[in-house]
Amino acid sequence: MNAADSRPVYVQLIDKIYTMVLSGQYPPGAKLPTVRELAELMQANPNTVQRALFYLEDRGLIYTQRTTGKFITDDPAVIENAREAMASQYTGEYLQKMAQIGVDAASAIKMLNEKGGN
Repeated sequence: MNAADSRPVYVQLIDKIYTMVLSGQYPPGAKLPTVRELAELMQANPNTVQRALFYLEDRGLIYTQRTTGKFITDDPAVIENAREAMASQYTGEYLQKMAQIGVDAASAIKMLNEKGGN
């Protein structure tokens, strides 16, 4: 995980897994690697990975099938809600950082539109 990130590692893991799901790296219905495999992949303690997975399961993004493992939800509404929540979070962070450097929300949105080609 990112040592420069001041957030707890399990929070970083949650964001990383959300990003992997929302980007399609783990599509709906996909089987997740085991906790140990994820821990190795993400260079984190297995207990920390398990904590992040409990959080994601509590939010409905993943589910456990006894004896077969953990899977990404097939429910498009859950995935879309997660996408909207993450986008809202990122937008808020962006606007906050822009305000810190003296750029108001209207100007920040204008910059986004110009960069996005809209």
